[in-house]
Amino acid sequence: MEGIPAKVHVNRLEQGAERRIFACTNHGLFGLSHDRWSDMQLPLVCYAYREQGNIGFAATERGLWCHTPKGWKSIASTGNAVYDLLITPQFIYLALPWGIAMYDRLTCTWEQFPMKTAIVRLTAFDGALLGITEDGEVVLGDGRGGFNRLRMPGIFVFNAVRSGHSLHFCTDRGLYRAAKLRGQLSFVSVTLGCPVTDLELIDGQLHLATLSEGIQTIPWS
Repeated sequence: MEGIPAKVHVNRLEQGAERRIFACTNHGLFGLSHDRWSDMQLPLVCYAYREQGNIGFAATERGLWCHTPKGWKSIASTGNAVYDLLITPQFIYLALPWGIAMYDRLTCTWEQFPMKTAIVRLTAFDGALLGITEDGEVVLGDGRGGFNRLRMPGIFVFNAVRSGHSLHFCTDRGLYRAAKLRGQLSFVSVTLGCPVTDLELIDGQLHLATLSEGIQTIPWS
């Protein structure tokens, strides 16, 4: 593909509101259009990107940035790297080197949840906020303003990815699906073997990015 620097490190691929693909890289943010990458003029390491309506939000090495008609503007957490973000109608959640921060969009106030570890991924499960730590643990909201830290024995979690109506965990032991058993979060094995770092569901097929065996594809219904 043209328009993207050689030997760039891609931290994450994201899909925008109009299904446009964006690459979050160590050289900033790039958008794909007509088989060509365009520099989005964000001169920072970018870890994640989200769009809501006509507004773009970028998680970077220097906080959260927002794309405006006048260009990029720093809006939060300028003293920290932001590794991921989750946007809901009422809240914006940030994954930070020390835990999670929550912005209430109705009251315009922040709340912090220190965890003494970096949170690298954010998503939701069964109505609760779920994060992945740099140590391969899962943190899950308890519905009372706190979080429980969960370590699945012998499993290091790299990523949590929502595909369709399911939430999957990409781990060093393979791919697992999140389920609730007797009110508790459980891991259900989908495929065991080599470490899985990411996945994408396309036309009934799960495409798995692995550390040592390239891209694997399995049917999914």
